[in-house]
Amino acid sequence: MRLVALALAAALALSITPTIAVAAPSPYNIDTATFSSFTPPATAPLGVSPEVYFDAPTGTYYLITTSMPPTQYRSTDGLTWTPVGNQLPMGIDWSIVQEGQASYRLYFAEMTPTTPGAGPSAPCTPGSKYLRYATSSDLVNWTTQPGVLLGDVGCGVPHVMKTTAGNYFLYFNKQDSAFGHGVRVATSTDGLSWNELPGILANESELVDPAPIEMPDGTFIMIGSTTGGSNRYQELQILSSTDAINWNLRAKPLYSLPGTSVLDPSVELINGQMRVWFGYAPGGIHDSSRIATGTVEFTETATTPPPSKAKAKAGKKCTKKGEVSGKLICKKKKGKLVWARR
Repeated sequence: MRLVALALAAALALSITPTIAVAAPSPYNIDTATFSSFTPPATAPLGVSPEVYFDAPTGTYYLITTSMPPTQYRSTDGLTWTPVGNQLPMGIDWSIVQEGQASYRLYFAEMTPTTPGAGPSAPCTPGSKYLRYATSSDLVNWTTQPGVLLGDVGCGVPHVMKTTAGNYFLYFNKQDSAFGHGVRVATSTDGLSWNELPGILANESELVDPAPIEMPDGTFIMIGSTTGGSNRYQELQILSSTDAINWNLRAKPLYSLPGTSVLDPSVELINGQMRVWFGYAPGGIHDSSRIATGTVEFTETATTPPPSKAKAKAGKKCTKKGEVSGKLICKKKKGKLVWARR
């Protein structure tokens, strides 16, 4: 696997223009990730490009789909959805970011009116879509803000992520003469002014629909999909990163179905479980796509790192399950208590 490290601080500095590269392996072993899903019922919401936001204090799931007209739903389990009945901006490709208590941004794309065949399936041409946003205090009533944040976010499904450190990352598909087709990355310190980095994510031209999430240890996982160009039907892919800029792409798809496209994922980590919502399009027909869901599980690596020499000399032993020592936690494996990374 191609490995190049890139400092996050340099990426966020506007005076420096780093190149997107392929990162060192993440602590999460994406090679062992498995996906469990089921066929969505006939009552599942229609649409593609789902954005699911889980409001932990109320235990409520909010779903916005790219459909005509765009529709928002709510749920108590992330499986059965009820339309909200509100009015959304006339956009597509949503992502919700919490700014503070009772303060949210809804990023979305609009099609450039002069783009030939403008619509959710417009061809990938320069300037196909531009990025805007709306604000809300309750995740239901949205006020569109004036102006354009980024004038060209290509032709795929853009997604904005805000990290716990307060940095913003925008991922979007773009086609240009310099780097060809692929997922591009832009960074921001306020979520409004963006610095686009050169290069394409993981050096992979077939990757689209990026959906990243920050993990509890500060690393990142992304679920994306393929273009379907080489296989006709789109498949879900999984990637990992330690800095949200440089990503490892697993060669084996995370999820594929014969005769069906699975695409446009949205990811949430809820009570330690990674849940994914995505478009489920039999025959690869997006117009008949319904929103499906599934879960990702990671298998723990067989090798458990030992405690440091300093801890060993101090006589620090693993004697109580759940005991924490620095970055290590006491776990029971094969009937024995051993130190493992948290």
